[in-house]
Amino acid sequence: MADVSKVQLRAKLVVLSCCHSGRGEIKVEGVIGIARAFLGSGARSVLVAQWALDDESTEQFMNHFYEHLFGVESASESLHEVRKWMRDNGFPEEKKWAPFMQIGDNVTLSCKSSLSGKKT
Repeated sequence: MADVSKVQLRAKLVVLSCCHSGRGEIKVEGVIGIARAFLGSGARSVLVAQWALDDESTEQFMNHFYEHLFGVESASESLHEVRKWMRDNGFPEEKKWAPFMQIGDNVTLSCKSSLSGKKT
């Protein structure tokens, strides 16, 4: 966290996703602490997982989160929509979609498509 605190960021959103890696338990205080470090360094919002997930759940969650986020939804709307999608599409257990939380401002990203030059 000390390394993060030394950097000045202009990021609207930092996403910290983790998969189950077998490296031990991830404590909530750890993800809150690192989120606080990113916010203190200038990030406006941080998305963190409060506990480790299996790879498939994390992959599906992140794919659909970014799909909504780049579809011009806010981070909180994207988080809400992906949770609904996970519950309705083969991941009904809360442990598969509930650990993600957003800390900080509710941000919306604007992305320009490199192919069309239009905002998406």
